[in-house]
Amino acid sequence: MIEVGTLVISLLTFLVMFWLIQHFAFKPLANMLEQRRNHVETQLSEAEEGRAEAEKLLAQQRDLLDQSRREARELLDAARMRADEQAHQLVEEAQAESQRILAEARTLIEQERAEALAGVMEQVTQLTVELTTKLLRDHVSDAVHAEMLKEAEQRLGELVC
Repeated sequence: MIEVGTLVISLLTFLVMFWLIQHFAFKPLANMLEQRRNHVETQLSEAEEGRAEAEKLLAQQRDLLDQSRREARELLDAARMRADEQAHQLVEEAQAESQRILAEARTLIEQERAEALAGVMEQVTQLTVELTTKLLRDHVSDAVHAEMLKEAEQRLGELVC
């Protein structure tokens, strides 16, 4: 059977042990678990903030990279345009220079042609005079000779022009 005295002492011992265990073991353990839970929650929130910050920085880096690429493309396009302009300008200058040289060459050729023609005319005139003089030496007077010379020069001038 159950003895009441043992039962009361056992119950009292149980209650005292329960209070002691709860006060000295469960409360510190519960406090420690609560601190650990708070610590883990803090670390999780910090990790989430860090991840959000990392995503923000990654987005900024991507924007900067895109902007750098656009600027590089713009610089390349501008450099190409400047190179095209310079090439076009050089071509125009070369064409102008070639036109100038061609005009100078034409002028020089025309001058040399005129000089050569004048030289030939003079030689033809001299040869004609000499030939005519030899042929008509005895038959033509000095006045007729001068008039024939003038007429020959005029006709040769008309032929050349």
